[in-house]
Amino acid sequence: MPALLIVNETITEPELFEEYKRAVVPTLEKFGGRFLARGAALEVLETSGTWAPDRLVIVEFPDMAALKAWYESPEYAPAREIRFRSAASTLVAMETTPISQ
Repeated sequence: MPALLIVNETITEPELFEEYKRAVVPTLEKFGGRFLARGAALEVLETSGTWAPDRLVIVEFPDMAALKAWYESPEYAPAREIRFRSAASTLVAMETTPISQ
């Protein structure tokens, strides 16, 4: 089953974050990741809590094993360090399931 990486991030260092964006793409591609959405305008339609996303990114991987292999890979580690210094982020990994029709 495909897996999704859902990222909510608040960019704190925009110039440094540009480095992250350049560095992360080849690492995603190596593990079969592809962007479904990133950084587009968003609007919260409903919430019963306090969640207020700033910038969302959704990446699809072939499966959860590929997603986790990417996240734990030495290829991604340098980019992750840049992200730590340039944004406050929450990453969620979600395995998809078939939707019955």
